[in-house]
Amino acid sequence: MANENTSFAQRSLKKIYFDHRDMDYYLSWILGREIYDGSNREECLSTAKRITNADVESWRREWTFLAEWVQNQAEDALQKGDQEFARKAFLRASTYYRAPLFIMGRQHPDFYKCWQAMQTSFQKAAQLFIPAIESIEAPFQEHLLPGYFWKADSSKTACPTLLVVGGVETWAEDCYFMIGSSGGERGYNVLTADLAGQGMNPDNALYFGARMEVTAKALVDYALSRPEVDPNRLALFGFSWGGHIAFKAGRFDRRIKAIIANPPMPDVFRSVLAQQKGHNRHDPISRTAFNQIVWRFGLKISFHPKDIAARFRKAWDYLTNGKVDVKQIECPTLLLAGEGEAEITLEIARECYEQLPNPQKELVIFTKEQGGEAHCQVDNLALPNGTMFAWLDEIWKNGTQK
Repeated sequence: MANENTSFAQRSLKKIYFDHRDMDYYLSWILGREIYDGSNREECLSTAKRITNADVESWRREWTFLAEWVQNQAEDALQKGDQEFARKAFLRASTYYRAPLFIMGRQHPDFYKCWQAMQTSFQKAAQLFIPAIESIEAPFQEHLLPGYFWKADSSKTACPTLLVVGGVETWAEDCYFMIGSSGGERGYNVLTADLAGQGMNPDNALYFGARMEVTAKALVDYALSRPEVDPNRLALFGFSWGGHIAFKAGRFDRRIKAIIANPPMPDVFRSVLAQQKGHNRHDPISRTAFNQIVWRFGLKISFHPKDIAARFRKAWDYLTNGKVDVKQIECPTLLLAGEGEAEITLEIARECYEQLPNPQKELVIFTKEQGGEAHCQVDNLALPNGTMFAWLDEIWKNGTQK
């Protein structure tokens, strides 16, 4: 039965600090960035102790306070010429400005302030990498999709490239922290962008829809326009809802030579709606997350006939165009999941593995003992990243085959 600590969806069985499951999961996401200099455990846990469980405003207040304090450290270090310290501090400030956005309504007066500060801090850090992480814009229809490209090295040699696609609640900056330095260390370029519905694209009437392969194509188009990208070694990694986008792109775009889904999500109705039993719609954290998702899909929750009709159209679009026939995905595929996720998620992962036709397929379900039971393994990112790049190395070594 739902209570004040009921989560929006099952994403972990492990408790870090908070009784509220969603708040605790977001804390684990923040802590997990430490491996890529995106957070500091002592700073985070000290902040957590000042936050009241399930209290949205105290969460916003304390993370913002920490973000401003760390940002001032970064600016001071940059003025003194300590670029290494400044880079790491800007990365942490970006994460801490990002933290309130997990459970902050778009109508909150500080929503845009936090988003802009998060992006600014990250871009300042990006310029201090060697080579610098490049801000990019991928053309899509009459729009430009903002994102980032971090090269394997400073040359223009064509290298294997990993495209990274986030989920419903993500910004392109989040995608950096999911991969961090892992790509460059393995000789990979990494490229990401906010697709339709992600980042601030809903403000430009770009919403999530059933045909996400269309907006993903723009990311592939842009990647293949770069001389640093080897078209024969182009892979796409999608995490969270991005696991669905990866399946859509892998099904319809043969230029993608391998896909990774964490977790696999060929049918979003089955994957997501099955988890909503017992959801506490009066919980302010769950309600805020739900309202942000509604915005990202271009919908409104009201009894106005126009809004009701729009919701029915969106649902029908997903019913008719949002599913992927796994048997028609021909490229090599890696499926990842954590054992702490909902049982339906693990069931779908196993079914997908059985149905994929390409013999170069693998299913990995990370365990609690491995430190990888959480959704997308956000609290132990080295685990999935090591698995992904090792798998891709083998795929390129053996050559993709049907």
